[in-house]
Order: sequence, then C-alpha cells, then structure tokens
Amino acid sequence: MRYVITKDQFHKIVYNILDEMMEGGGVKREENPYSNGAYRINMYNSDDEEIIVYFYFPPGEDDDGNPHNGIGSIHVNWVIDEKITKIFSLRQSKVLDIIADWVTDKFGVDVDEVDVHPKKPSSGY
Repeated sequence: MRYVITKDQFHKIVYNILDEMMEGGGVKREENPYSNGAYRINMYNSDDEEIIVYFYFPPGEDDDGNPHNGIGSIHVNWVIDEKITKIFSLRQSKVLDIIADWVTDKFGVDVDEVDVHPKKPSSGY
C-alpha cells in the first residue's frame, strides 16, 4: 500500500525519528581552543553514543590557503543513515540532506557539508 504525503509531512516524520533518537541523550558544545571562533556540537543518544557531530570553522583560509566564508559540516553516524534509508527506501544522499535540514532547523546553524562517520563496518565481502 502506498500513501501520498507532502514533502513537509515527510520531513516532519523524519524529524520526529531524529528527535526520538536523541530522546534521553544530550547536546554538548565545545569551543576549539586552537582556532578562534571554531566549535563543534556533539549530539548523543540515551546510551551516550555520538550520533551526529556538527563542526563550524569561521571565515578564513582552508589548509591549502584558499579563502572561505565559514564552513559548517556534520558527521552522521552510519547507524542513523542506514536506519532512515531502509525505513523509507531512500538514497543515502537524500537522507543526509534531510538530516542536514534537521540540524539547521534544530540548532540554527548552516550546514555546507555532510558525511557519514564513522563509516559502516565492512561485512568482509
């Protein structure tokens, strides 16, 4: 059976799943003592496992000397990515975009880059 829902309704469902994953967990902000204005936000579940980490680097130059206007990136634990991908049969890139939107809405930060980290353990094949 298939249902037709709006994009907003779908995002709300995924946002609720992410909120439930963080229920009983916590959020911890850490300033980077080596880079003025840089910080990270660690998001934990109720088992104190890190599920999403947001990194912010203020305007300046990257390691190669290229100027940038500030970069916000997130690392998403592979378990979250896989769970949402399987529930809704979505592409990983779509799931990561929705998670980035949730982080932006929840914490009022800009997300420029998204990655899965740590990577899913290899099955040996």
